[in-house]
Amino acid sequence: MLRLSPLHRCSFRPYALRWCSAAVLSLVLSGAAAATTAPGFDCRQAHRAVERRICASAELSQRDAELNRLYRQIQAETAGVDGDSGRRIDPLAAGQAAWLAERDACADEACLARVYDRRIAALRRDWAQALEAPATSATTMSAPAASASPYRYERHGDFEVFIDDFRRAVAADDRAAVARMSARPFADYATGLSCVNVEDGCSAQELRVSRSSLTADEFRAKYERVVSPVMRKALRERRIRAYDPAVDESRDEGGEVEVVGPIAPGEYLLENEDHFEERVFRKIDGAYKLARVPFYP
Repeated sequence: MLRLSPLHRCSFRPYALRWCSAAVLSLVLSGAAAATTAPGFDCRQAHRAVERRICASAELSQRDAELNRLYRQIQAETAGVDGDSGRRIDPLAAGQAAWLAERDACADEACLARVYDRRIAALRRDWAQALEAPATSATTMSAPAASASPYRYERHGDFEVFIDDFRRAVAADDRAAVARMSARPFADYATGLSCVNVEDGCSAQELRVSRSSLTADEFRAKYERVVSPVMRKALRERRIRAYDPAVDESRDEGGEVEVVGPIAPGEYLLENEDHFEERVFRKIDGAYKLARVPFYP
């Protein structure tokens, strides 16, 4: 697959925001698409019985939309063009064709619900395994996975183990796992102090407009904002750095730290051209978590 060149990086100055080009800021302002129960195809063009059955059921339509979104997301990461032959490579295509034949053979809603649930679970599981072993990803995506639980929670005191699991969970759109690997509360400091750390807590309005989350349910409700497309791209590119005194602190003549950067010792930063899309990981109770959106520590 072709790699897009990174956007021009904005300069960093202590106590200053990173001002980026309008093109970068537009990614932040665009927001996430609203959830929908419409299937992944146009019901106005539904002529076959199985398509009409899906369109008539809100639950089946929602499953189809979820499967379509997950399939397209994984396909964007795995499909490409062979550099020698020019042939298009799509590791998902054969499995999807077989699944469509199985789906179309269903005669009722119960059967359709079962095949959709199995396909969604299989895509998430197999994609997680493919990320763990990229050299054999094409084979892994078309074969059943050996394990349905690829995350090594007991080893998340090791940042490298944690971040590999976190990347797999994000790529597989396993929102429950991402929420489990995130701090509660999750704090959004991008535009100032986060309400989760003040005595009065967060008002309903503050929780609506920020990415701060007090519970796992609130985190999942804001998932598309926290785990944004820009953030996922930086995660795929492993744009992660550890604390660096030369970048993250400034000392006065007496050697005292007078200005701090986005992370503290022991923390890791998922970098981005736009500070609104950066994320901080830190250890909480012995395990690393996605902890906050900087800029303030």
